[in-house]
Amino acid sequence: MSERLKGKRAVITGGGRGIGRAIALAYAKEGAQCVITSRQFEDLEATAAEAPPGSVLPIACDVSEGDSVDAMAAFVHQELGGADIVVNNAGIHAAGRFIDIKPETYSLLYEVNVVGVVRVSQAFLSGMIDRQRGSIVNIASTAGLFESPGQAPYNASKHGTVGLTRCMALELASSGVTCNAICPGFVDTPMLDGFADLVGAESEELRKQLAKRTPMGRILSPDEIANLAVYLGGDESSGMTGQTMAISNGMRMS
Repeated sequence: MSERLKGKRAVITGGGRGIGRAIALAYAKEGAQCVITSRQFEDLEATAAEAPPGSVLPIACDVSEGDSVDAMAAFVHQELGGADIVVNNAGIHAAGRFIDIKPETYSLLYEVNVVGVVRVSQAFLSGMIDRQRGSIVNIASTAGLFESPGQAPYNASKHGTVGLTRCMALELASSGVTCNAICPGFVDTPMLDGFADLVGAESEELRKQLAKRTPMGRILSPDEIANLAVYLGGDESSGMTGQTMAISNGMRMS
């Protein structure tokens, strides 16, 4: 443990499972004090139990609900006095043929995957701007960088996250607050199981097929995404902003 994030306060949405869980544990091991959020409090408690004692505080929050985000932000300010890092990881997925997917599905994904980023970021930006430092890390997807069949609502929302990241970075550049996006490819998380259910596939077989589609012949572990999130949340990346970094085992190289 190098304590690269010692003294920093972090808020990580979707911190109960998958990528969010891995980021929370990595941040805690690097010395950060974390608040993790999710709609499933039991998952949050399980993540907190794995972290160094007292380093991770769980609180239920639905990023698609303004009142819920306000209550979470009040908790963070009371317990930690604010946040130095915000990781917008909470997200939902949908799949199917474009002609079959109802407009309401687009609205739902946009509300969580894009507007949720806005709500949570705005809840902590004033303090970051006042201190002239801070890091916002948005978990997007390679689906936000290119097209793919059967995922129009998800791709559209993640393209929105990427565009939002760049606009936020430009407006915040003079304040010392950075904003970057991580764009993972196929990652071994519970979301893959949900995708398998949506397309009627067996989970392990789906993982094998997805691995074959990458030049490196495998899918990512959540820890690999967490390692990049540690860098983006720390002082080492203070000159980097507005970047959308693909980590995809070579599937996306630009």
